[in-house]
Amino acid sequence: MTGSSGELIVLGINLRTYDATKQTFNIKWLNALAGTWVDLGPEELGGVTFDGQSIIYAFKEPVAVHAYTRATYTNVSEKHFTWRGEKPDDGKTWSEFMVVEVYRSKE
Repeated sequence: MTGSSGELIVLGINLRTYDATKQTFNIKWLNALAGTWVDLGPEELGGVTFDGQSIIYAFKEPVAVHAYTRATYTNVSEKHFTWRGEKPDDGKTWSEFMVVEVYRSKE
């Protein structure tokens, strides 16, 4: 991901697996800029949930200045999804700090 002036902000890959026994997702982020792994949706932060339309999880933030991020994937289709990032305001409420619209390449 690049910023508005073209600077590289985030580079990595998100890997997901489904644990059929626990009926939950295991999601990891490989931060290619730092060479580190981040556990997305750890159980102590509520795990990964699906409400019928959206996938939601929170994680300890390795990049941003806030301590945690809650990520929500919505509008999921074969060619598109929306990623919404929220940060904690007071430990009880979250405020949106980023929305990313992702489209599958035609190539």
